[in-house]
Amino acid sequence: MSVLAVLAIGVLPLLAPAGATAATPLLAGYGVADATWHVGSCAGQYCDVRNPAEDPLSGDTDPYAHNRVKSASYGIQSRLTTRAIVVDGIDITGAPKRIALVKSDNYLAQDLLLRRVGQILGDAGSGIGFDDILHAATHNHSSPYQATIAAGVWVFEDAFDARMFEFSAQAMASAILDAEADLQPARMSATVVEEDVFKANIAGLKTADDGTPAGYPRDFGDLGVTVMAFNNAETDAPIAAWVNHGQHPEGLDGYNLMTADFLAPFERFVARDTGYPVVYSQGDVGSAEGPYLGWENATTLPSGEIRAWAHVGYAQLERGARYLADTVTEALERINAGDGRVAWSDDAHVDLRSAWVPGPLSHPYPSVSNCRTETTAQGTPGAPVVGLPDCGREGDLSYPLPGQQLIELLEAEGVGVPDHYDAPAYGAVEENARLRLQAFRVGEVLMASCACEAQVDLVLNLESRTDDIEGNQWLGYDWTQHCTDNGDGTSRCTRPLRSDALEAVSNDRLDLMWHQVHNDAAGWDDPANAWAANSENPDREALWGNFTHTELPADLGYGLPVGVGHAGDYNGYTVSYREYVSYDHYRKALTSYGAHTADYMNTRLVGLARAMNDPDYELPEELHAPALLADEARQAAMAEVVGRGLGTAAGEYDATLVDDAGDPAPLAEPSDITRFEAADFTWRGGSTYVDVPVATVERLVGGSWETYADATGEVPVMTDLPDGPAGVAAALSGDYEWIWTASFEAFSAFPARLGQTPEGTYRFRVEGHHRDGGATVPYEVTSQSFEVRPWDGIVVTEVGVDPDGNAFAVVPDSAYPATYDSPFDFIGDDGRTDVCKTCTFRPWARTAEIASVTLHVIRPDGTADVYEG
Repeated sequence: MSVLAVLAIGVLPLLAPAGATAATPLLAGYGVADATWHVGSCAGQYCDVRNPAEDPLSGDTDPYAHNRVKSASYGIQSRLTTRAIVVDGIDITGAPKRIALVKSDNYLAQDLLLRRVGQILGDAGSGIGFDDILHAATHNHSSPYQATIAAGVWVFEDAFDARMFEFSAQAMASAILDAEADLQPARMSATVVEEDVFKANIAGLKTADDGTPAGYPRDFGDLGVTVMAFNNAETDAPIAAWVNHGQHPEGLDGYNLMTADFLAPFERFVARDTGYPVVYSQGDVGSAEGPYLGWENATTLPSGEIRAWAHVGYAQLERGARYLADTVTEALERINAGDGRVAWSDDAHVDLRSAWVPGPLSHPYPSVSNCRTETTAQGTPGAPVVGLPDCGREGDLSYPLPGQQLIELLEAEGVGVPDHYDAPAYGAVEENARLRLQAFRVGEVLMASCACEAQVDLVLNLESRTDDIEGNQWLGYDWTQHCTDNGDGTSRCTRPLRSDALEAVSNDRLDLMWHQVHNDAAGWDDPANAWAANSENPDREALWGNFTHTELPADLGYGLPVGVGHAGDYNGYTVSYREYVSYDHYRKALTSYGAHTADYMNTRLVGLARAMNDPDYELPEELHAPALLADEARQAAMAEVVGRGLGTAAGEYDATLVDDAGDPAPLAEPSDITRFEAADFTWRGGSTYVDVPVATVERLVGGSWETYADATGEVPVMTDLPDGPAGVAAALSGDYEWIWTASFEAFSAFPARLGQTPEGTYRFRVEGHHRDGGATVPYEVTSQSFEVRPWDGIVVTEVGVDPDGNAFAVVPDSAYPATYDSPFDFIGDDGRTDVCKTCTFRPWARTAEIASVTLHVIRPDGTADVYEG
């Protein structure tokens, strides 16, 4: 849908004023907006990079220049949404507060876009402002993201497009406004349920440069799935559920289709199972991804599925999403049975704290490509940016550089040499020169955002320092638990889930590792230590470890604290101190404010959490904060230029469009199919700039048509992009017919609990937009009906009579078709025997055992018998 269409359709609701009184202090409402950007844009990180040597107008071409340096998408597998829960109540002082918990299917959550949302909300008279929003991006790797001016992100996605920027902001604002209009007396409860199937640790098992174990076991992570339910306080009907869980939406490859990845089937499963729409946020997403095929934890599940969820195609990600949905369903059942960790409350306190803090004095600027000084000095030179985003190391001098002796001499004299060097990333990845930290609460649920792609140690430490239990702090993963002393100054360190081990690890280096994890980090960010914090103290008892050991006292802690990743703004991956200093790696390379970034964030988030339970407490101002006030002025001015300037102008783009060729109408009707086939429907629609058609499949039930399958991955759509300069010219002049196709697979699922397409009569129904009479107007087309019948591929290999005169039939187990002919160009059998990544969109079964055989025997004399077996 175009920006103009969003503005034309989205009539602003009547809004209750912030802090409005009601029969109950707590109000909650839910809103959702379709946020599917235009076909033709790059569909995420795995789009192909276009070859600049080629004619940019050769082959299939997007005439509206949605894609810049990446290849164009040609369809939509599942739609993207922005979802919001608005909560209204009072804080512990009785002051009215209103907050918005927002989810988008964007690649990143960045500040500039959210400032534009704040502008739109302010113009609409909303009770929600820029500071009141906790915007959590799902970090989808297969959705367009052209909404940042930070050019470094363009390497992964595509270049900035002001039209998408404005469209995304309007969608987010629309969801929030709808949630405000839906405010109703509410009660809330929350709990945590562990889930260990749909998750793995992407960092995995590593070996540090000194030979000690590093990284994490593949099965280690924050396994808790937090669910907070909002019900109507009077009818107990579901309003919405907020869910926090860490997992990369990275199940796909470069299929050039926009998709919500696992979020679409996950949201569908939960809504159909429970009636709750879900607003999802990420947790320890910086280390949560996979398993991948071939990993030690990519095992076969009891159901027979392969436990692999990364880069395995659409069907497999739907199988994985079912496990996460099962966990959320279990949590909601516990909550509604009165068994939540946070009990039902209709007067839960609502509050928020937001702080812009400068980077630490020891590393005051955001960086990228962090290189270890010692590795370079030992003869393997490293150069920031050369290996972008990682530290680029080419060649090995095979002997120590002269600098190594100098470093050792200086350290022996107590002169610290910085252990790492890097390249500034301000404006390349980070939009700001400061950190945005946020803490929100609803009752005893604390939601604290580091504005980063949090790794598991950060999340577990934050949650343990802000809960209502003292003395349970998580300090970091300790590999010494897997090491056994060999008695010769070395130890053998096993590797969980693996048969190999590190056989002779120096006990001295293991001792250093232990201190890096367990030592109190308090004092590293004291201004007096601004230089020393960049170099590890050779006195192990005095070195600063992973985290500061301060925590909230029990009476100021929270019953259910939650660390939120990918929210508010983006400051790269954030790993713990031990992970940062032990070796060069991709995630360390994107930890933006130096070795102590994780502790710097957490310690200040602990302060923000305290302030919501202690009215007399204020987060101390950083010594150098005034020096960065200019950064706020610059970003605010940029928001005016990009938001009210470029964004508003982009919203007027529709007025320049010509009418589309031909009226919307069916062109090719679907055929009758059996299971393990697909029905296709083709129609003439609108251009990719105004038409983002929603296709559903309806089933005839009792004489009425009911929606059976929707746009959450059950009915993908595609179009034919113009071919070359002549096609582009025809499209821009209104002479090109935009032909769209929707597809619907009928199947029996594997595992069987994922369903089976019932026999029956079906039809396609499509709603879209096209240009007519100089305006963007809606259209609707409906296909002729088609039949879905049982699969007819069962083979009887032999029928006869045995020596005892008994009739028999031989029916071997069936092998279902693996794939089918499809207009979607990637569909086909990839030849894999474990998981076919491209065979189908949906989770088809491959084989089935014969459950029963019915044999009809007709004798020459006309008599008959029926045998069941």
